[in-house]
Amino acid sequence: MKKYSFVPLFIAVSLFFVFLFFPNRWLEYFISDKKVQQAATSLSPLMFQGDYLQGRMLADDKYFPIYGSSELSRFDPFHPSNFAEANNLDYTPFLIGRGGTQSLILFMDLASQADQLKGKKIAFIVSPQWFITEGIDNAHFEPNYSMLKAYNLAFNDTIDPELKREAIRRILQFDVVKRDTILTTLYEDEISPSKEHHWKAKLVRPLAYMKKKLLEKKDLYYAAFGFPNRAHHQDNDLVRNKSWEELLEEASNYGKERANNNPYFMDNDYYNHNYAPIEAKLKGYKKNATFSGSLEYQDFQMVLDLFKDKGADPIFISLPINGLWYDYAGLPIEVRNEFYQSIVDQVETAGFPVADFSGHEYDPYFLKDPMHIAWKGWVYVDQALIEHWKR
Repeated sequence: MKKYSFVPLFIAVSLFFVFLFFPNRWLEYFISDKKVQQAATSLSPLMFQGDYLQGRMLADDKYFPIYGSSELSRFDPFHPSNFAEANNLDYTPFLIGRGGTQSLILFMDLASQADQLKGKKIAFIVSPQWFITEGIDNAHFEPNYSMLKAYNLAFNDTIDPELKREAIRRILQFDVVKRDTILTTLYEDEISPSKEHHWKAKLVRPLAYMKKKLLEKKDLYYAAFGFPNRAHHQDNDLVRNKSWEELLEEASNYGKERANNNPYFMDNDYYNHNYAPIEAKLKGYKKNATFSGSLEYQDFQMVLDLFKDKGADPIFISLPINGLWYDYAGLPIEVRNEFYQSIVDQVETAGFPVADFSGHEYDPYFLKDPMHIAWKGWVYVDQALIEHWKR
């Protein structure tokens, strides 16, 4: 007769309860200020999709959070993180975002920390590549989606109710959310109140709350023990104790050494790998592209509304695309200028300042490829950040 051992099951269940009931304050003991400092440039999904490290950052007046997407990972000596460290500035940039993050993902992140936004200096980088007609799609939403932040939104009673409902309607369009029956039950009760939805939500709410608490505990464990320490060492001497004119000259020289084999001032390696083999086929390929009618504008408006509702102090940084390349690709300059102006109008209507860099479309070494800022571009951003910090 076969004998069954319950020891492995007992051990597994015991470990689960240790994980679940291990006091949060004991876990927080392992999360030092140094770990928060390391998180500032890590661009780790563990930090970005969690809450604890960002909460610690927002509670510390020395941090200047910068929200954006893939441009944040374009490290060079002029990058805001390196520039601030090299010059011992009285703020430390904290980078939040990665490739594929757009307004909706960043809204969910900010909403999860909404009660800490009042009076907080923030920079928010707006990228033209977000504003395709359909806005963010499933392929970009799902890898950046945070279940913890989605559940936090369901239980958040501090943000404007209409803004919350608008966000929930939008989030419910994505497959990863539709697959979560517990979450969708809570969300549907928010946007379509009825007796049926209400009773379903009432039944699942305890399960949802337990799931939220498990996700919070998991976030704490990641922050304490699972966090990568990634350093981005750069040449501080290039940017230390120099005037803006000297910095622009250094950045131009730095870019000139790396972007000199193509007429678009793209980084040589990037151009050789991505565009040189197929350049002839891409002539005019963007002639029918447009920024108008994108769902991204509505998602971006939710970010603006949240900042206004919570009394944050943001500056918006509107980036250009590479004018030389997009002339070749056939995207009319009138279409581009209309987009840039629409961003300025949207931000200023909300009552916030915007650093509009659309005039640098043709500025050599402002960008390192068709759309990512680098070198000279970072110098201008550094200046805008300092001015906003002191304002």
